[in-house]
Amino acid sequence: MVFMNYSTSTWILILGPLAVFLVITVWVIELLAKAPPWYPAIPIVIGFAVVFLALGVLIRAKLGKIVF
Repeated sequence: MVFMNYSTSTWILILGPLAVFLVITVWVIELLAKAPPWYPAIPIVIGFAVVFLALGVLIRAKLGKIVF
């Protein structure tokens, strides 16, 4: 598989920011769940998180070869 040629540090640089993004998203969802008026916004936050995560993966897959 092509992805196995990367070193450990490259994997950390690629997946680290995406993992942090997911942690921040879960944190925001927990905060919104505690505030009843903001409860309907949770599906919107999840939608944005999925879109931006997919965008981040695609950008890193395409531009990662140029950078690393």
